[in-house]
Amino acid sequence: MEEIKESLAFKGVAERLTLGITRILENMPGVVDVRFAEREPAEKRSLLSWEQKNTCILPEDLRDFYLTTDGFTLTWSMKLDNECVPLGCMMVNSVARLCPLLQPVSLFSLPNAPSLADLDWEENSTESAGSEHAPTAPHFDSRSRIFELDSCGGNGKVCLVYKNCTPGVVAQQSEIWFLDRSLCWHFLTATFTSFYRLMITHLGLPEWQYAFTPYGPSPQAKYTPVLADLWLNAQSFKTLTQSMRVFYCCLFMYFYSFALNAKSSRDCKLHCWNIK
Repeated sequence: MEEIKESLAFKGVAERLTLGITRILENMPGVVDVRFAEREPAEKRSLLSWEQKNTCILPEDLRDFYLTTDGFTLTWSMKLDNECVPLGCMMVNSVARLCPLLQPVSLFSLPNAPSLADLDWEENSTESAGSEHAPTAPHFDSRSRIFELDSCGGNGKVCLVYKNCTPGVVAQQSEIWFLDRSLCWHFLTATFTSFYRLMITHLGLPEWQYAFTPYGPSPQAKYTPVLADLWLNAQSFKTLTQSMRVFYCCLFMYFYSFALNAKSSRDCKLHCWNIK
């Protein structure tokens, strides 16, 4: 009896953590193997230790998140030709894996060895030419403290960034940025809560972070074969409920917006909510 109560309690916590997306995915035809990794809350002392070690104050929303669950992993697949194709992956690193993007320079490295900090010279020369309203990109040197939230399956990195840092001074203001594979920065959100909702909204689709870059995701992600299975069967689509249509419309518009060379998928996805 106690095991049943614990199972129901965890299911309720999981549904709140995922904003109900697990239940929606499980009820969608074609979606299989929805997995949410259960994790214990992080200890307060581990959060304090992280802050002292990195001379940074965790944002309040991220601290509350870690006190609820030490990291986050939700994956799901689609059934295609009797095979399960992994598609969605939503992840937030645990406190132990919230590591600095730039590791300290080794004592045995050469004095003039190249580093990521060398990339900032070009940015400094062109910084004044950028838009006045665009957020200032992070730096790879001591002016910024950068920590990896998600490795994005090797397609880039979502980072917790503290800018305008001074050595020895505790940093408090943070933002969420995406570092693509060409080492260019792209602003995502000002808070962790906004990023978390953004991740859930995009269902963890492949390379969804590239929706906020000028060039979008790779051709492989744009023209995933799963779309053919979803949309060529028009008769099956007509039998779907309203919520299911919204789900598939969001999935389709996410990729179709890039095929139209849209700047981002935000505008296209807004139209799917008006489908009757």
